[in-house]
Amino acid sequence: MPYSSKEEAAQGWADIIARARSCSAGAARKAVAQLGRRDLFFLLTRLLGREEMFNDWCFARCAEVQRQPDGMLDLWAREHYKSTIITFGQSIRDILNDPEITIGIFSHSRPVAKGFLAQIKHEFEQNHALKTLYPDVLYSDPKRQSPRWSLDGGLVVRRSTNPKEATVEAWGLVDGQPTGKHFRLLVYDDVVTRESVTSPEMIAKVTECWALSLNLGARGGACRTIGTRYHYNDTYKTMMDRKAAEPRIHAATADGTPDGPSVFLPQNELADKRRRMGPFVFGCQMLQNPVADRMQGFREEWLRWWQPGAASWQAMNRYILVDPAASRKEQADWTVMLVVGLGADGNYYLIDGIRDRLNLTGRAGALFRLHRTYRPLAVGYEQYGMQADIEYMHTEMDRRNHRFDITPLAGRLAKADRIRRLVPLFEGGRVYLPRVCPFTDSEGRQRDLSRELVTEEYLAFPVCGHDDMLDCLARITDSALGAHPAVDSNAQYESTANMEYPLWT
Repeated sequence: MPYSSKEEAAQGWADIIARARSCSAGAARKAVAQLGRRDLFFLLTRLLGREEMFNDWCFARCAEVQRQPDGMLDLWAREHYKSTIITFGQSIRDILNDPEITIGIFSHSRPVAKGFLAQIKHEFEQNHALKTLYPDVLYSDPKRQSPRWSLDGGLVVRRSTNPKEATVEAWGLVDGQPTGKHFRLLVYDDVVTRESVTSPEMIAKVTECWALSLNLGARGGACRTIGTRYHYNDTYKTMMDRKAAEPRIHAATADGTPDGPSVFLPQNELADKRRRMGPFVFGCQMLQNPVADRMQGFREEWLRWWQPGAASWQAMNRYILVDPAASRKEQADWTVMLVVGLGADGNYYLIDGIRDRLNLTGRAGALFRLHRTYRPLAVGYEQYGMQADIEYMHTEMDRRNHRFDITPLAGRLAKADRIRRLVPLFEGGRVYLPRVCPFTDSEGRQRDLSRELVTEEYLAFPVCGHDDMLDCLARITDSALGAHPAVDSNAQYESTANMEYPLWT
């Protein structure tokens, strides 16, 4: 697309067609066909009947997609034409330029993918201009002439080769994924949905299915991914973390903020969406920024750091908090054990801890190690599902000749509400985390508890994939634990030293 604006493009198209028409009607048809193959914006607005897309936003998006169609993760706001431009328009353009191509369209479920395929099928059946301009690619009566022409079996255009894959097929990522196929182009559109982010297990399942589906691409092939964010830790985040695709993000506002100027939708319409959607859904769907409402979550500027050392933590009142996980499966929550110190200054200090997937024996070993090291005033244990743990711990106490009380921690608060009790503590600068909190997990890997707490839970709350560490830390506020700050004996001495009469006689 050698044009800098839609007006310049329209004038350029008109000039090209006029010059060709001056030669012959056949030359004009060839010119129009060539424009459709070369120019995605022309194809959509002139040949595929999408006249409403003749606007600055769609012109700019068509230009950038045409410049770099492959290897991108296109995360655009809802109703901003991402699927129309890429899955519909660019796929048709690819077929017109290379009828030997094989395209696999993947969505979270197969019916959704079939919806995209149905759009292409309709154009190839009903768009008379398209069939007239590209008779070497499109059948005049594909239902009768094509060897395969259905939403289940895929669409086959005129081609000289005979691969087992149709020209374009539709499949589900999680349900209905094919086997034994290898497409030259994989198009992922809406593989993440609201239903797919309801639990860490669901998120992990989609991510695993996406990873497996990469084997359905041909060697030297290409991928395109189109979608909208639903969760901070969704599969799109994994794609970005693994550098599996280059993000191309377009929020509904120019600066990506809720109050910023709209890039496409009328400002009042966007404001109405924000009001009706609420801050979190609007952030995900329209801003592509799935972070919590600032009033509900934690802020990076609230973080305070310290360097633990025996000389400092020995003067604190120390407590061990345990949030056990009932399973070692990869998608399960983690077992978290935290050693928290309450200083005489009234602040809370994370001293040590683990975050691991442990069986009962592993949990006992970790707890006894921490207890021997830090000699806490109390051990608080998440009550849900703890009975078997407690019985085993008492058996181990007898065997190891090392005994301590365990305080069950229950409470009727929902987990998110319990975690929010930490907000005023962090906001007041009263929680200190180690700059580095190293531990070795059950698989022998060296990890940093502080980094995982901050990046995976603190900054993502309340939309984090796991919130075990925050929930465990929040237990320090449980009244059943009875946690209280240490007393500064020096401060007590100084406060009574100037009295004019003896305090003790």
